[in-house]
Amino acid sequence: MKKQINEIYWIRAVACLSVVFIHTLTRTFGNFDLPVSTKEIMKIVQISLMFATPMFILIFEVILGNAYWNRLPDKFFRKRFLYLFLPYLSIPFLYGIYEVVTTSTTTNFVLNKTLTNIQYAYWHGYFILIILQFVLIHAFFVKFLKGIPAWIMLVITLIINARYLHTANFNFDLMPPIMHEWYSLVRVPFLGWIFYFTVAYYAGKYLIQIREKRKWGFPVAIVASGISLYYVLNNYNTGALTQISSVRFDILFYTVSLFFAFYYLFSYTKTVPKSVKFISKYSFPIYLLHYIGFDIITPFLSKMNMGLFIILLFGAGIFIPVAIAKVFNCFPFGKFIVGHLRSSPIKEKKEYRAA
Repeated sequence: MKKQINEIYWIRAVACLSVVFIHTLTRTFGNFDLPVSTKEIMKIVQISLMFATPMFILIFEVILGNAYWNRLPDKFFRKRFLYLFLPYLSIPFLYGIYEVVTTSTTTNFVLNKTLTNIQYAYWHGYFILIILQFVLIHAFFVKFLKGIPAWIMLVITLIINARYLHTANFNFDLMPPIMHEWYSLVRVPFLGWIFYFTVAYYAGKYLIQIREKRKWGFPVAIVASGISLYYVLNNYNTGALTQISSVRFDILFYTVSLFFAFYYLFSYTKTVPKSVKFISKYSFPIYLLHYIGFDIITPFLSKMNMGLFIILLFGAGIFIPVAIAKVFNCFPFGKFIVGHLRSSPIKEKKEYRAA
C-alpha cells in the first residue's frame, strides 16, 4: 500500500486552484472591456501562477518515485492507461456534446473540432499525454537507470530540457514543421519536461532525506522561488518572453523551486483540512472540466461588476466539475470518462518511503 504524503494533497490543491484561476482571468478578458493597465496586472498574475500545470506533472512522478522507485506494481501500465488516456479521449467529446446542445453549431463541425483537439493536443488536457510519457520513462528508469547517480541524471536531463525550451522560445524556426502549424504540439514531447521528471523521481525516492533538510532547505527554496519569479516577471516586462504558457524557458526553474518551497511549507502542517482534501480529491475532473463550468454559468453573469464575475466564475469552475464527476462516478464506467476520484488522506502519523 502506498504511504500517504500529506504535503502532496496541499500542493495538488494549490496547483488545481491556480489552473482554474488562470483560466478565469482569461475568460474575464473576453467579457469585459478592460484598460490596458488592468489587463497587464492580470497577465502578471497569470504568469506568476504558470507553475500550475508543471506542478501537476511533478506531483504525479513524485508519487510514483516514492512508491515505485525500484519496482513496477502489477497492472502498472493498464491502470494508468484506463484512468488517464481514456479521459483524454472522452472529455473533448463531452465539450463537443455540450456545444451541440447549447449552440447552433453543426454536429459535423463540432465532431471535426473535437477530433482535432484530440489529435493535436489542442485542448487543456494535453498534460495527460505528458504524464503518460512519464509512465513509460519511469518504467525505463526503474529497469535501466535507477543505479546511476542522481546528479548525473539531473545534469543530463537539465541540459536536454533547457535546450528544448530555449529552442521553442528563442529559435522557433528550428522546431519541426508540424509545430509551426500546430503550436499546441510544442507542449507535448517529453524533451520539454524531462528535467521535471528527473527532479520528481529523485524527490520521491529520497523524500525522507529531503524532509530532514527542512531547516535549511526551506529558506533556500524560498529564496530560489523569489529569484526565479523575478526572472520570470522581468522577462515578461522587458519583452524577452511575453507568451503566457507553461513551456516558457523560465518556468522550469520557477516551478521546481516552488515545489520544494511548498513541500517544506506544508510539512509544518499537522493535518490536512477537509477543504484541501476536497479540492485534491476532485483535482483531476476540476482540471479537465472547469471550462464547462465556465460555459454553464457565464450566461447568468451578464451586467455584473468584474470582481463578482471573477469570484462566481472561479467558483463555478470548481463546483460544477465536482458535481459532474460525482454523477459520472456513480456508474462503474464513469471513472474512465471523467477520471478516477482520488482517496482522501487518512489520519495517521506521517510516514515516508525510505530511499
